[in-house]
Amino acid sequence: MNSLLGKKIILGLTGGIAIYKSAYLLRRLCSDYGADVQVVMTKSALEFMSPVIFETFSGKKVISEMFPKELSGTRHVDLPVEADMVLVAPATANILAKAAHGISDDLLSAIILVAGNKTVFAPAMNVNMLENPATIENIRILKERSYDFIDSEEGELACNTSGKGRLADEYKILEIVESKLAGNKLLDGKNVIVTAGPTREYIDPVRFISNRSSGKMGYAVAAEAVKQGARVTLISGPTNLATPFGVEKISIESANDLQKTLLDNNDNVDYLFMVAAVEDLCPLEFSKDKIKKNNIPEKIDLKLAPDIVSAFRKLNPQTCIIGFSVEMENGKRRSIEKMKSKNLDYIVWNDPSKKGVAFETETNEVTVFSAKGMETFLKKDTKRNIAQGIIKLIKNN
Repeated sequence: MNSLLGKKIILGLTGGIAIYKSAYLLRRLCSDYGADVQVVMTKSALEFMSPVIFETFSGKKVISEMFPKELSGTRHVDLPVEADMVLVAPATANILAKAAHGISDDLLSAIILVAGNKTVFAPAMNVNMLENPATIENIRILKERSYDFIDSEEGELACNTSGKGRLADEYKILEIVESKLAGNKLLDGKNVIVTAGPTREYIDPVRFISNRSSGKMGYAVAAEAVKQGARVTLISGPTNLATPFGVEKISIESANDLQKTLLDNNDNVDYLFMVAAVEDLCPLEFSKDKIKKNNIPEKIDLKLAPDIVSAFRKLNPQTCIIGFSVEMENGKRRSIEKMKSKNLDYIVWNDPSKKGVAFETETNEVTVFSAKGMETFLKKDTKRNIAQGIIKLIKNN
């Protein structure tokens, strides 16, 4: 197997008992896959294992110091810039905290800061450390910034307890590394627009009608599209999410804002992912001043939001348009009807009545329909993995 032949990987080793498994992982990467691996060890990692075994498998001197006496220069910058991937396995709670908060007080944390989302973390730690709110929050921050994770597994831990925190199986890690580095860039050179988040339809300057969309699914699609080689414009309603690395973001609020922005950026669009939860209901009238409580009417007249996708389609018959549908009752039928009426190429249906699906969740579960009759179910997974699955389906059908 030489699918990773010549790929430059930095293998970051931190101070956890699972480090012994990384020796086998390194041997496979170098001997079986042909990767060019540079091992970087933290001071804590050196307390657990000697660097000799890693130097033997990699054929390179292990490095650990930020400023060694025998070397001048900026290798903490040069190494990650030249690398195809930084794989941190095992990744301790400490290195996750440093990465989440931009701390770079040693060589590995500095490399991660420079590498950005070329970094993949494979956490391994005690279950109590993994489930501590601080660690959970640090992982959330990193995922929002488009860092990838190879989730730890459940089982017996070194502290004679059982739970989640075991380093992922070597074969799983290799499979994910291979898929990220050896696979084709599915959207290489393509122009992609992703809409995300809710819209707000204002009643007066401080009150509005909106919905529960967090924007997480749309941001996941945008981040994955960049990783697949696309030039991505993200048109986003109000969210609290960080802009994915490499994405051009345009902020909007109302459905009319979204329509205008989308049509202003409609030249040479190869793919439109219409993930935004456009609020269907708009107040018929807008008050320029805040309506006083004693003047609030008993009813507010409403109108429907503009049909944004249909307007875009008329100007862009060549664009592959992927719509998203949130439906509970008769969801399949309603989604397919929406796909046909709006002349979409695909539609992705998610059912928010299911636990951990659609709004305000880290996970999703969807069924993808195509205008040509395809129907594919993607089981519950992280929104990033769901985004990857959707893009693969579209490119392979």
